Amino acid sequence: MSLLALALVVAAGPKPLAQVPHFNGKFVWIKLGKVPTGSLAHAKVIALDLSIPRDVRLKKDGNGNQWFTFILADQGSDWKWHQSTGAGVLPVKGGVVKAGTYTLEIPTTGLPASVLRDRQQTVSLGPGTSGLMAPASFTVLRLRGR
Repeated sequence: MSLLALALVVAAGPKPLAQVPHFNGKFVWIKLGKVPTGSLAHAKVIALDLSIPRDVRLKKDGNGNQWFTFILADQGSDWKWHQSTGAGVLPVKGGVVKAGTYTLEIPTTGLPASVLRDRQQTVSLGPGTSGLMAPASFTVLRLRGR
């Protein structure tokens, strides 16, 4: 029986970096799991894979726009907060982000190269929206530098 359990764990793949079960659409920082050492050392862009299990219906902001974006912050061993100035944007069509798996590319602008090379990193993800019709959930599957 233990061989079956081990096979199921191996087949399931790596542990997600974060699971967000009830996101209300308001900006919040989410600390991600451990990022492999050196994986962001020479990155110009950070690719973030995330999964959305159900369609997400968005409200319009005050200007009539609908959006669902993500920014990053990275703290090196000096524990100083460094935030990306660019964002990754989920595609919205007809006020809906369709369920599925997406790869967002977030420029490393605003994140010093010394922090991206640091052996100790604490990476946080900042999602924000124009507003949600109902709470949404998403899972951060993987993060890598490009």
